Amino acid sequence: MTTVDTGTAEANEVLAVVSRNWWVLLFVGLVSIVVGIFCVFQPETAIKTLALLFAIWLVVSGLWQFVRGFSTGLGGVTRALLIITGVLSVLIGFYALRAWWETDSALIAGWILAIFIGIGFLFRGFADLFMGIERKGEAGRGWQIFSGIVIIIGGFVVLTVPMSIVALAWVVGIWLIVIGIFELIGAFMVRKAVA
Repeated sequence: MTTVDTGTAEANEVLAVVSRNWWVLLFVGLVSIVVGIFCVFQPETAIKTLALLFAIWLVVSGLWQFVRGFSTGLGGVTRALLIITGVLSVLIGFYALRAWWETDSALIAGWILAIFIGIGFLFRGFADLFMGIERKGEAGRGWQIFSGIVIIIGGFVVLTVPMSIVALAWVVGIWLIVIGIFELIGAFMVRKAVA
């Protein structure tokens, strides 16, 4: 009697779906590189734009979380967390919007954005690093570990110097360029794997 490893079958299915759409990885990589180059060469414009978009996102996502907190079928803790995080997101978003409109340099909005980006970099960096460490003997393991380390360093830089708006834009730009390059490499690796 033959047994089928469902984990391997599912992994092959996912690879087949991704490989048919390898161009999506290529597109995301190119967009990341272009936005990254813009951030590096136009840091003040980039950070003001990012701060505004981020403030709007905080308000919209906060309202959505707040409304979700009143939906049926939620436990008390989940409901409370959704309502609290929704209210906090809206308040921080409005504060960032007000700061963006009232100040020419948008330092407060940029500072709030810097903290969120720094924390996001750390989560992504540690995830990449640990996934790379666990992938012993697999292709691309070294790149994933290197990517994780670079992103972690970027996260620490952003969190330790959050008021340096230009440095933040440069870090974001460099990070996007690095991620874009990895996406391009991944797209061609996926395409080659099915060819």
